[in-house]
Amino acid sequence: MLTTEAAVHTDGAVAGRPRWPVLLGIGLYTVTSLVGAGLLFAVEPMVAKMLLPAYGGSPMVWNTAVLFFQGALLAGYAYAHWSQRRLGARRQPLVHIALVLLPLIVLPISLPSWSVAPESTPTALWLLLVLVVMVGAPFAVLATTGPLVQRWYSWSGLPRAGDPYFLYAAGNVGSFVALLAYPFLIEPAADVGTQARWWTVCYVAFAGFMITCAILVRWQARGAQDDPPSAAPLALDAESAATVEAAEEIEAVETAEEVAAIEAVEEKVGWRRRARWLGLAFVPSSLFLGITTHISTDIAAVPLMWVVPLALYLATFIIAFSATRHRWLTTTVRPAALSAPFLPWVLVAFGPHWGVLLLPLDLALVLTAGLACHGLLANDRPSPRRLTEFFLYVSMGGALGGAFNALLAPIVFNWGAELPIVIAALALLPVAKGSASNAVRRFTFPGSWVLSTIFLLIAPTVAILCYIVTDLVWAIILSVAITVIWGCWIVRRPQALVFSAICTVAMLFLIQVKAAPVQERTFFGSYRVNVSDGRRVFSHGSTLHGFQSLKATERRTPTAYYSRNGPLGDVFAGYGDRPTGDRVAVIGLGTGTVAAYGRAGQRMDFYEIDPAVVRIARSHFTYLRDCDCEARTIVGDGRLEIERMADGTYGTIVLDAFSSDAIPAHLLTREAIQIYARKLAPGGVLAFNVSNRNLDLAPMLASTARANGLSVLAADDPHPSNPLAFASVWVAIGRTDADLRPLTTRDPRWQPVPNGPVWTDGYSSIFGILRLRL
Repeated sequence: MLTTEAAVHTDGAVAGRPRWPVLLGIGLYTVTSLVGAGLLFAVEPMVAKMLLPAYGGSPMVWNTAVLFFQGALLAGYAYAHWSQRRLGARRQPLVHIALVLLPLIVLPISLPSWSVAPESTPTALWLLLVLVVMVGAPFAVLATTGPLVQRWYSWSGLPRAGDPYFLYAAGNVGSFVALLAYPFLIEPAADVGTQARWWTVCYVAFAGFMITCAILVRWQARGAQDDPPSAAPLALDAESAATVEAAEEIEAVETAEEVAAIEAVEEKVGWRRRARWLGLAFVPSSLFLGITTHISTDIAAVPLMWVVPLALYLATFIIAFSATRHRWLTTTVRPAALSAPFLPWVLVAFGPHWGVLLLPLDLALVLTAGLACHGLLANDRPSPRRLTEFFLYVSMGGALGGAFNALLAPIVFNWGAELPIVIAALALLPVAKGSASNAVRRFTFPGSWVLSTIFLLIAPTVAILCYIVTDLVWAIILSVAITVIWGCWIVRRPQALVFSAICTVAMLFLIQVKAAPVQERTFFGSYRVNVSDGRRVFSHGSTLHGFQSLKATERRTPTAYYSRNGPLGDVFAGYGDRPTGDRVAVIGLGTGTVAAYGRAGQRMDFYEIDPAVVRIARSHFTYLRDCDCEARTIVGDGRLEIERMADGTYGTIVLDAFSSDAIPAHLLTREAIQIYARKLAPGGVLAFNVSNRNLDLAPMLASTARANGLSVLAADDPHPSNPLAFASVWVAIGRTDADLRPLTTRDPRWQPVPNGPVWTDGYSSIFGILRLRL
């Protein structure tokens, strides 16, 4: 058995042996952790990007994919925890070698032909099934790498074997680098098919590293049991020797019960501590997913919008679990907790108006909350013998956070309530920071529960009455005033912060109910219908997508972005009466306003991916049933469905599909425009609504169309004179300049567009098209 009696030089080498085996061993374990984690997180945006076209470019594709990845990570951690406890250092590596080789059967990763969800099946559940088939095996195997490599290292006798958590930080560095490399290096350099092939090559290399580690661990376990103390193959520092001796004792016992008995002597972990691990992992996981949805819904569902919040989330892990324990991490608890009563108001009230300018605040919240929660987790980490159990509970908390956002919230809430709820949960961090007894003592000062109950019941009631009697503004003012007054207790009374956060969330729920009596939430978005100023208004997320006047004389009048005096009016005036104009395709239904341009003998096909939007358009608006044309609705992704039509079918194709304020990127790529152009009749026109608060889409769309040899014009109507019209920007695309002449001869505002980036199915960067203004 290896003990500290082995002759160890101050330079870390065993007497008579060179130092290079020690450095080589450390390097092998570190590189394996880096490569495994890098592959693990590089595959996430790659797979999600493959799935986007089949699911309409919905931001929920990423949330559901992350839920799957968190579940697979949990399964990997559970296997690591069980196998190392039951199989030991001699048998477990052999089992894992076979497991590492198994995914080679299903590589490279590709999209199944049946990936589109049937109408009768919940979209999120079908997407989870597709992910299991696509990437389940390799991802689950990679997910075991972190805890297993750390546990193997704790058996190795190498320096710092008694505290192998530095390998967790190393793995997170690999994850961080891979995530940032994807939108900046990998995505621009190759399409997803090429990416999948190179990922397979890297997985083969990883398998080689992992198998080498497994062989080394087995050799060390055998040597630790068979060799005399003087034959120690590797150098030990004083801290590691005790860990190696304990590992050898575990190997010497014959039954799993004896292993459990030895480990139980070392450290007791109660259910209260496990629940704390779960909660501290749940909150930042749910928060970064909520922030990602908030960002990608209003900007674009592209990898950059996914990986930046996730990279920050991982960065907090790297810092918290680095080799040096940072005491300053606990100082982030208070600012994170103080944001709980106020930031939900900021995001709800200003998010629709400030758009991309709120991005730094969103990302700062992910960073601060992640440092606070993960710092508390790192400070509470157990000894290496409890390592796999600890990471199992951390992974379980992260998976529960993902399940809350991707599965539970869309069913329970008809608006994006999960983000303000999890921000409010940050108010509990001061309680989690202290010991249980201290937290209870601070939470139960004399009369605290009486005052707290009064605040909890009376303050929201007064605010609600104010909201009902007056309006939203005064309710917000009153709620903020109450929160500030009660905040005087925050410094020494954590329950004040908790109940302020509860009041904030309660008010937001009530505002949503009164603001829009008709609300519906699906996999593709959150929708609201309300009546205001003589109009019935339809909103998706934070963006108003259309309205209909309630006046009988204006009911059939096209409004908002589609007015007759606007650019779309020019399109239908110039092309609607042509013989080829008898067939019109509209991708994106909304309220169905475009049907107001329909004429007798004409057919309009509306392609809409969400059946809920079809129900809303038919039950709450009358454009479809009032129009003179034949209006058909086709449920499915517009790009996939229109591709099934015969070439030359449509004289006009209008693209008006939005996810809140963002057009799904897969509808604007070079490959997508090629499909639309094939479906156009001779002399036909493509009309794209690119009105957007956060992105300047016209130059990108123009360059992408020109890459297909097409002609492009754009028209901007920033200050419409029509009171029923909104400012709008439209891009028209034709096969030749002559095909666009009906627009230039009709209105001089149709002008050529400057160049921008070219979007493809493999690359859709938003750099250069972001609007950084209010």
